[in-house]
Amino acid sequence: MESNNPYQTPSTDVSVQYHGETDQTSPFSPSGRFGRLSYIAWITIVGVISNIVSTIASAMFGGGEMLVPTFDGQGMPVPPDIHGAALAVVSIVSLITLVVFVVFVIRRCHDFNGSGWLSLIALIPLVNLVFFIYLWFKRGDEGANDYGPPRVTPTWETVVGFIGVVLIVAMLVLVVVGAIGALMVAASGGSGGIS
Repeated sequence: MESNNPYQTPSTDVSVQYHGETDQTSPFSPSGRFGRLSYIAWITIVGVISNIVSTIASAMFGGGEMLVPTFDGQGMPVPPDIHGAALAVVSIVSLITLVVFVVFVIRRCHDFNGSGWLSLIALIPLVNLVFFIYLWFKRGDEGANDYGPPRVTPTWETVVGFIGVVLIVAMLVLVVVGAIGALMVAASGGSGGIS
């Protein structure tokens, strides 16, 4: 029963504070939320752009050695001679990519009402792998939480997110197949080449 006392402390239901609103912040702002597919989509986009820029810089400033592998007299690949300019560009691109990825992790943590400080888990080797898998599968809060209203995932982000999932699975399959192949060559005594 409601009281008509004008001096009574007002009561507010915080859960309806953002009723009907959605997160409109920039994807590059750490003060918002990212659903699972938005997170994967933006990681995919930034990762692809980062790799393209690094490859172009290596080809332009590294004399093209990154694109054409060279081998020594015993058939072993020789590491490319990356010149200072290529190394500087690749280092800058890698640093920018790292900062952007941290922002994306913070936004993803906010989606399930987790603190952005959880992103520091990404710095712990091996634990970070489990943490990233957790971020891919953890369901976000349906409604508003301490970090604002949910962010609507646009259709294009959904499509890119699914493409990102396919790429991630393909990379994992390649890593597993490569590891199995390396183990088989090692088990056979390293005679994987033609005699």
